[in-house]
Amino acid sequence: MQDDDHDGRGDETAEWGRDYEGMTRQKVVHRILLLLPAKSLLRFRCVSRRWNGIISSNSFVHAHAAAPRLVSGLLYQSSQGTVVYAAFCHATASLPDPSLSFLPEPVAVKASARGLLCCRGRFSLMYYVCNPTTAVWVSLPMPRNLHNYDTEVVLMIDDPPRSNRVSEFRVVCAFPQVDRLHHVCGLETFSTDEWRWATSKWTPRLGRLLPGSGVVVGGRACWRTTMNTVLMYDPRNEERWGFERPERDLDGVTWWEIGVIEGQLSVAYAKVASTPESSTMVEVMVADSDSWSLRGAFGFGPGSRENNLKPLRMEGDKELLLWDGQRHILGRDMAGRETRLLVVDAPATFSVEFVPYTATLLHVKR
Repeated sequence: MQDDDHDGRGDETAEWGRDYEGMTRQKVVHRILLLLPAKSLLRFRCVSRRWNGIISSNSFVHAHAAAPRLVSGLLYQSSQGTVVYAAFCHATASLPDPSLSFLPEPVAVKASARGLLCCRGRFSLMYYVCNPTTAVWVSLPMPRNLHNYDTEVVLMIDDPPRSNRVSEFRVVCAFPQVDRLHHVCGLETFSTDEWRWATSKWTPRLGRLLPGSGVVVGGRACWRTTMNTVLMYDPRNEERWGFERPERDLDGVTWWEIGVIEGQLSVAYAKVASTPESSTMVEVMVADSDSWSLRGAFGFGPGSRENNLKPLRMEGDKELLLWDGQRHILGRDMAGRETRLLVVDAPATFSVEFVPYTATLLHVKR
């Protein structure tokens, strides 16, 4: 007796088959492998020489790194100052060395981009760029200027890559100048193209940069400031400007954070909800030229861990991350249908700087 295509699954299989009709077997394998997490890809390299060739190819590595996917986990500093990595799924997203002990000294994680991390030595203050999934790293030359502990860092991956073998990257640092007026900072950028640091002119008084708020939007470094603006800086032409955050009803707003959605600057607000169904309401706005539009609104709660949620910086199109200041991080997909819960052993304070990390096999230029 026929079971009516297994409740419609036969139609889905037929549609899936049409998507791959006319494709060579290698192209089908290539497309399927792009969907897998980096940890699985490392194992599947042992399946055959052909699979190893596909997964190791530069075109595949860059395509896999650029594909939108859920965050693998978050890195943060413990109360003892050591690096801690918390994975959403240990089976698919754990790191072989989550404390980054393969680096020559203890570090603080400053930024992340497409599977690469920018770290800074706690003793030497040198900058390191590494891929923690493959444990490949490189040390950068010392910058020309003094970068103190308040220096804010953004890591940029050139897109498309200009090298056939490795990814070109930039490390953009905004550092305060102690002998100048308050809220004035310098900008210094390291580029693998020239393998040196370049200093830009001083920024205007757009407000002090807020720690851990840096993201990359369309090749520009962006930070939140204490003046409720977003400082945007393009290291290619040294252009910079302040972008006003959306004019919203701020009654009850406790936190706001910037991020990237579909390649555009976004802002997430968390505010106390006035409905019995929700204790916290989060609104996400997306910048379009010089205006803002509502991307989504999500209600959380009521519940103990949803009473006071802080949005974390977003660096992908898939998920909104929120921290309750205790032990829980919620991941809500942008459609508002699914929620992931991550329990972390972080200090119970909203000042913890979480660095979202998405594992890839991206190469590091050395």
